[in-house]
Amino acid sequence: TSLCGFCLRLQQKKKTEYPALLLGQVNIRQALLSQRLEVTGASHVDLRLEPQRRSFKSVALAVAYSLVLPGMGDLYADNFTAGKYYLMADGGLWLTYAGFRLEATWVRQDAQLFATQHSSASFAGKGSQFAVDLGNYVDVQAYNEAKLRNGEYDRLYDPQSSYAWGWDSDANRLAYKNRRTRSDEIVRNSEFVLGALALNRILAAFSAWRATASYNRRAAQESNFDVGVRVTGVTTGSPGVALTLRKTF
Repeated sequence: TSLCGFCLRLQQKKKTEYPALLLGQVNIRQALLSQRLEVTGASHVDLRLEPQRRSFKSVALAVAYSLVLPGMGDLYADNFTAGKYYLMADGGLWLTYAGFRLEATWVRQDAQLFATQHSSASFAGKGSQFAVDLGNYVDVQAYNEAKLRNGEYDRLYDPQSSYAWGWDSDANRLAYKNRRTRSDEIVRNSEFVLGALALNRILAAFSAWRATASYNRRAAQESNFDVGVRVTGVTTGSPGVALTLRKTF
């Protein structure tokens, strides 16, 4: 009987007569066909198992992943249990930042509409400094007089241009100023969120570095094991299996 024929019959019986052959899910026939068997004698066959081993992962790549998107470095290192919190924090912070910016835009637009109604001011083509000056002076004449006293001639506005304004009451001027100031405060708050986003990335990168280093240590330990199987009784009709496990230091 050929050796391949024996292994085919052995596979048919392994579930009932030889359950030890199931260890490691070894497919002896495939091992024979790929020529990984070493025949050492007429009575037995040595099979050297090649279990799937972990490949080492790049710490630098894990850190880069987390700097781009927090949590992805931990996922790369098979540690998403920790990484998911950095990812959720990042999403929450971005939503918070977007909320601040939208609120600031709404408050600023509301202030500009209020100023247009109560001072006839026009914001088209004008910068943020005009919006500040509008809230500090009751009209363009009062503004120009203050700049002339301070010698700031380059900052004068033409009262006959679209830069002219005049508040219908000082109370409305203060109301506009408060709304504009509130818009600026919201923008500053959003900048703190950007700082939190940067900090979250740094913490996630550190976590990814630790997770990848731990993963590589486990992979190194696993690579020290070598498993072998000896199939005996090939010619005697009484097959058996011997398992050997070797660890190198």
